[in-house]
Amino acid sequence: MASPANFTLIQLRYFTETARAGSMTEAARKLHISQPALSTAINQLERDLGVTLLERVPRKGIRMTAAGRQFHLDAVALLAHAESMRERTGNFGSSLSGVLRIGIYAPMAPFRAPTLIQACARRHPELTLELVEADHDELVRLLDDQEVDVGLAYAMAPFEHYKTEVLETIAPHAIVPAEHPLASSAAPVSLRQLASDPLILLDLPHTASYYVSLFHSAGVEPTVRFRVQGYETVRGLVGSGFGVSVLNQRVAHDVTYGGTRVVAVPLQGPLPGLDVCLVRRSGQESHRIDAFSEICRRLYSGLR
Repeated sequence: MASPANFTLIQLRYFTETARAGSMTEAARKLHISQPALSTAINQLERDLGVTLLERVPRKGIRMTAAGRQFHLDAVALLAHAESMRERTGNFGSSLSGVLRIGIYAPMAPFRAPTLIQACARRHPELTLELVEADHDELVRLLDDQEVDVGLAYAMAPFEHYKTEVLETIAPHAIVPAEHPLASSAAPVSLRQLASDPLILLDLPHTASYYVSLFHSAGVEPTVRFRVQGYETVRGLVGSGFGVSVLNQRVAHDVTYGGTRVVAVPLQGPLPGLDVCLVRRSGQESHRIDAFSEICRRLYSGLR
């Protein structure tokens, strides 16, 4: 008969945090314990399991072994289940507490994160939110590895095996320099009109293909002048007269970081917008995620 597992949830937490940090020193700092205490706990865990979970690499920190990678997946799932048990029991009839880890698509974060965190803090003051900004592919990885509990992103590419909920759809618009002839247009402009100028393209995973496809749907091929990865970089280049662009999120003011001005111009439609989606693991039960989802629904219903 196999002997029962003797490891503790604390050991699992120490191991998963160390694997995530890639460094004993960094993990000990985040866990608020000494490095020798952390090393002792993980060594004991390895002895109990009879396998090596982490390899020490000189001058590079640590990395998981094959057994460590498998154990990490199971440990993360077990910790999540234990936290769900604690949440369902401890929060019965009381306000939410604990930690909710939110992964958010990086270009969306400046527009969404501040008001979202503020709304959560007002509704659930004892709930601690951790925010991780990522591009689409990295966000999928974070969800796969259970490093975040819930995601907020555009549905530019499918989130396979995940439950998604569309919160709102944001239509595309053009931005042009303040002195551009189209800046004073009283009517929506066509993509064919816009294509006569060089395009400043927001070039992140899946964004470039979306924006270029808008021009293709109008039967025109844009001339891309610059491909950049920063939202404000796009606005700055447009404001400096290097071209025009198409974006979805609207900035509340027309001044760029560099002090130049851009003008948002509506586009002739209909054009496909970007769906803002809430992403969670299928079958995942969590009062925290449910509460967060409800706040998102209430908040974004007024942003259309």
